Amino acid sequence: MSVLVNEIEVFATRFGVPPAVAMMLPAVINQGAEEVGMTAAELVKLATYGEEELGHYMVTIAEEAANSDAGKEAWAEFEEKMNG
Repeated sequence: MSVLVNEIEVFATRFGVPPAVAMMLPAVINQGAEEVGMTAAELVKLATYGEEELGHYMVTIAEEAANSDAGKEAWAEFEEKMNG
């Protein structure tokens, strides 16, 4: 497991992110990092340990993505794959 995956897992646990929303976090983090000129690791670390409001904002964006038609479809496909 990569360091970034571990950092995202810590972030998701700290903010109580449900699995369907957590699935969207890598894309949210990568996009956010690109927009602010940081690495994804730097951004997730800042959101996890430094700027709680940033963490909540990122969760909100991930929730919106998870609740979109594409997000629901991606989660359904993931569940189907996991359940055989």
